[in-house]
Amino acid sequence: MKKINKKVLLIAAVFIFGGILVLTLFKTDYFFPLKPVVQEGYYIGNLHTHTLASDGKMTYQELIDTAKSLNFNFIAITDHNTISPEVKSLCPEEKEILCIIGEEISSKEGHILAIDINDIILKNLTPEETIEKIHQQGGLAIPAHPERQGGLTIKRVKELPFDAVECNLSTKTEKYQYSCELLPEFPRVYNSDAHKKEDLKKLANRCLFNKLNINSLKEAVKKRNCFEFLPALKQ
Repeated sequence: MKKINKKVLLIAAVFIFGGILVLTLFKTDYFFPLKPVVQEGYYIGNLHTHTLASDGKMTYQELIDTAKSLNFNFIAITDHNTISPEVKSLCPEEKEILCIIGEEISSKEGHILAIDINDIILKNLTPEETIEKIHQQGGLAIPAHPERQGGLTIKRVKELPFDAVECNLSTKTEKYQYSCELLPEFPRVYNSDAHKKEDLKKLANRCLFNKLNINSLKEAVKKRNCFEFLPALKQ
């Protein structure tokens, strides 16, 4: 009788353990991708991306779908010197991800990201004029890939009223990890300058704020509450 009870207990234990294992797997992304984070806490996203409207290799929908597949909570579309009609009409209506209208503007001295604007800002203005026009629309002004081709110099960035500085993989050198490390006086954002789907997996922001909306995100950037995140590793 005792032997039978031991066997029964062993079988029961195996079933219980197996059930717990299956439930655990289903709650993770082993079988299904994780749903985007909607509770208070950390939110993941990229603030520098491009579509076919400029020099990107993705359609608007491919960009959105790829961002969602990576469990991004927010994405900014920053095509060069343009805001496409598609982005302007569809981006604010996205329900499963916070889509932000932006632009990468070619100022006279280098590229500047405008995050959360509605109207195109013309190229070939001075950096001061460009930043002023971004701020007039309530957007964040961020120098794109400082010191890289197309970017402003470190010296020039230090002289301007930017809201944050971009840490970009393309600025990595043997001397320092990111050019943004030479600009400690500014808050940082971490972007991959995504032109194709694979680029979205390389680098992103992990920002701490209470509720997923554009104002909370912008405040998190200004308060230095955005940190490096590697989407491919699913930290």
